[in-house]
Amino acid sequence: MTDKPVSARSKTAYAQHDNRAEAEADLAKHPRTSLGETVNAEQMLHELQVHQIELEMQNEALRQAYIALEDSRDRYFDLFEFAPIGYFTLSATGLIVEVNFVGAELLKADRQQLIGQPLAKYIAPEDSDQFHLRQMRLNRDEVQQSYDMQIKRESEIKCYVHVNALRVTKNDGTLNFRITLTDISKTKLMEQDLRLAASAFEVQEGMIISDKQSKIIRVNQAFIELTDYRTNDVLGQNATFITAINGKSQHPESFKAIIERVSPLKCWKGEVWSQRRDGVVFPCLASVTVVLDNEGRISNYIGCFYDISLQKQAEKILLEEKQRLEMQVEKTSTELSSIKTESEEVNTALKVLIKMRNTENVAAKSLLKDELSLEVLPFIEKLKQNNQDIRQVRLVNTLEANLQRLVSTYGSPNTISASLKNLTPKEIQVASMVREGLSTKAIASTLALSPETISIHRKNIRRKIGLDSKDKNLRSYLMVFDNT
Repeated sequence: MTDKPVSARSKTAYAQHDNRAEAEADLAKHPRTSLGETVNAEQMLHELQVHQIELEMQNEALRQAYIALEDSRDRYFDLFEFAPIGYFTLSATGLIVEVNFVGAELLKADRQQLIGQPLAKYIAPEDSDQFHLRQMRLNRDEVQQSYDMQIKRESEIKCYVHVNALRVTKNDGTLNFRITLTDISKTKLMEQDLRLAASAFEVQEGMIISDKQSKIIRVNQAFIELTDYRTNDVLGQNATFITAINGKSQHPESFKAIIERVSPLKCWKGEVWSQRRDGVVFPCLASVTVVLDNEGRISNYIGCFYDISLQKQAEKILLEEKQRLEMQVEKTSTELSSIKTESEEVNTALKVLIKMRNTENVAAKSLLKDELSLEVLPFIEKLKQNNQDIRQVRLVNTLEANLQRLVSTYGSPNTISASLKNLTPKEIQVASMVREGLSTKAIASTLALSPETISIHRKNIRRKIGLDSKDKNLRSYLMVFDNT
């Protein structure tokens, strides 16, 4: 049979009965001083003494209850203030009525200043609509709400929290909302890291993860496409069966040798030979990384494989091309050496020929000068002496000067024909007479042309020989040029 619950009044009655019995027993052991000899006086004294003892016992019980109440209040205060969760009490309008120490720290705000502030003020903009919608549902349905959202804090990054909200109706009929905020930022960051790790795992490189005994526990899609193995074919297998070293397929020590290299270094990179499901062996650029647990012991190995078959083919082609080019360079160097030898011989012959030509030019120049002095100049001198026409005398003088100049510059590139090769025959005549010091008027008279025509010829001569500056004298330039 189940005991019925005892009411507070019954408990008080029992307590008073117990106090009465205890008081009676206490008085029997310790009689109090008598106030009279009559039975009524003794009975009254007895009652008063018993009642006094009852009051003392009740007072002690109340004191103990007060102490227990204070202890309970202190425990509640400690639980409320220093619990690892932010506690908030909101009014029906969403204003903060009460907040614990952790809640204030979570919002990074002064606790006293939070009182009377709307909690919605600290909700991140992207979660503001969700918060208001949840509060509306809570106000309407009295259903506890549980969800995640972000809160914003001054001068700090946003914080993820898990929310538990409950509607409470007080004795006076007013509504309050009890809300707890749990910081889950680290959890969210871990989830984000896991998503990033999952995304990074599905890269173009084939990847395997094995335990510390090299047993494969996970592979990515790129590995399946690379080797044509199915996931179930490789899980639980030793990683040795897909690697080989030095081109030996299914070498039993291949992966073991890699592990021995990677263990002290925490990472290993190199070229290995891998094997597809059909037995075809292909070259791979591989890397193996050690994963340590919290105690620094090896817990896993991560292997990455990248097919370099095309790279190897390209290297082979480049190597063959390099060898061909080296042979071509060697052949060309031999030919150039031979040509150099022949060129040196030809240069020697040319030097001899040039020396012979210079010798012949000197001899021819001397002979020409002698012939000019003996056979031409005497006749020119007689023409000047017997001719009274001043124009003909000028022509004869110019002729004599040109002949002597031709003889003196014989064999030299700086002849009149070389320096004035772009001039017309008439411009050459004018240039020759300018060089002899004749004026424009004298040249015009000698050649039976107008002075204006001679001026035009002079301008053309200056332009063609590059004498642009008007400050330079045409005759001086022609004389200096012929003497160089």
